[in-house]
Amino acid sequence: MHFYATVFLPPTSPADVPAALAAALAPYDRDDYTRGPYDPSADWDRWEPARDAAAFPLRPRGLDRLLPGRRPAFAARKAAIDFATMRDRAVRHAAGEFDAWAKLTAAHPGTRPRSAFDGQGEWLAQPAIQAVATAAATQRHPHFTFSFLLADPVTTLADDRDTYLARAAVRALATYVYITLTGDWLSEATGDRGADEHAQALNSYLESVAPDTILARVRCHA
Repeated sequence: MHFYATVFLPPTSPADVPAALAAALAPYDRDDYTRGPYDPSADWDRWEPARDAAAFPLRPRGLDRLLPGRRPAFAARKAAIDFATMRDRAVRHAAGEFDAWAKLTAAHPGTRPRSAFDGQGEWLAQPAIQAVATAAATQRHPHFTFSFLLADPVTTLADDRDTYLARAAVRALATYVYITLTGDWLSEATGDRGADEHAQALNSYLESVAPDTILARVRCHA
């Protein structure tokens, strides 16, 4: 399984960020056998800096860049990250999802959620769900992906459009895991809080840290 993690680091010089990041992640290395045969806090076996769309967009002023010549950056000061762009991008994508699904279900009314069926086959056989599955297989639709399908759009888009877009804005900054400045590993599974509560917790923690706090985003394999 791959997932993204956001790591909070104290103010750190650019040259020292890789070492500080490695140190923050080290306690959760499942291949560190020095702790014994089993460690429930070990959650990754390899990681790498986030790249491209998964990295942080930076504010327009180049002086705020942590890594000169690279945009976006996998690590940057909180003050340098363009959070507005991240939220706007997520909201635009969510609007596209909502509108595309609304158009599809208008053509196929009565589409029911997966929970209404005993088997997945019957759920997939519904024309609207089948259309999403076909689009996901061809990878030609900007919104009908396998992730969109597996989340069950009947359920995830059950709220009104404004509510769905507001949720997307909250989730825009979230990753499956974040590691606090005190070294706490917090995920969607922490306390069974789920994606929405986890995203809100990350946003709240982000607001609480100083502008010169370093945020690093990495892609982990577990």
